Amino acid sequence: MKGLLGLSVACLLGSTVTFAAPVLPVKKGLVLDLNADVGVTVEDECMVTSWRNQAPDPKAIDFKITEEGRTKTIISQKEPGTGRPTLKKNADEINGHNSLVFREDELINDNDEAFHGMITGGGYTWFAVIKPYKQGGPGKIDSIYPNAFFGCLRNTGKPQLEPGQYAGFWGSFYTDGRVYMGSRNGMSKTTRDRVNTPEVEGPPPATNQWHIIMGRQGSGQGVVQLELFVNDPTKVVNSHDYPVADVEPSRMAIGTERNAINHMGKESFDGELARLLMFETALNQQQMQAVYDYLRTVYFE
Repeated sequence: MKGLLGLSVACLLGSTVTFAAPVLPVKKGLVLDLNADVGVTVEDECMVTSWRNQAPDPKAIDFKITEEGRTKTIISQKEPGTGRPTLKKNADEINGHNSLVFREDELINDNDEAFHGMITGGGYTWFAVIKPYKQGGPGKIDSIYPNAFFGCLRNTGKPQLEPGQYAGFWGSFYTDGRVYMGSRNGMSKTTRDRVNTPEVEGPPPATNQWHIIMGRQGSGQGVVQLELFVNDPTKVVNSHDYPVADVEPSRMAIGTERNAINHMGKESFDGELARLLMFETALNQQQMQAVYDYLRTVYFE
């Protein structure tokens, strides 16, 4: 079934690799640790059905596949079982670690409240060890939607009818490869208005290469900063004011922007993820540097 997407990546079975990795230096506030080396459930040898959060005592535990909505908009995904990421094992580019390959695939956690507080004053910091492909995907129907590698936006339209006004936060790529992050506060029903929905963008990271991309929303009320970093936690690629409101995000999705079962696949990311970390606060520069150095050591040194 994955052949329908033209995905040529096979599971790299090889020998078992033992990782003697350093310990994550910042754990306070850690709410998400998705690590492709652990917590991955597969079927049909390498098709991922679930990815378990390794953060201590998380509210969002398992991120799972969904079939709902998949046959409605995506030409190449009309058979059951599509939408599953592929587990790629023992990649030399990342020191023998694993990654999940996303080609219009989604893993969704159903805890609607797991990430509450992060855009309404708590702030957040996320780190993605990521390898973007050319965005667009072989199965999309002339999509102009984002190519999000994670997101937890609400869906106020049918069939979900969740309360709220599309509030949430995400990391994404434009179709031309530019990377961006953002938060949406629900103060305006107008989507992508650049005020209540800032899109903090940066130049396209090189495709088919690994990067550490980071996003941060400042802690506090009033107007805070959204900041994007690419491969350097000391250099803000771009930033934008963000007016904090009181509307909370919904379910977290990996590989897409939200639990958008009415247009599944259109907001999906093409590429690989080896690690995704999220903290429910704005880490300071010393903490960001420590986490970045940890990820560099684990995956690239």
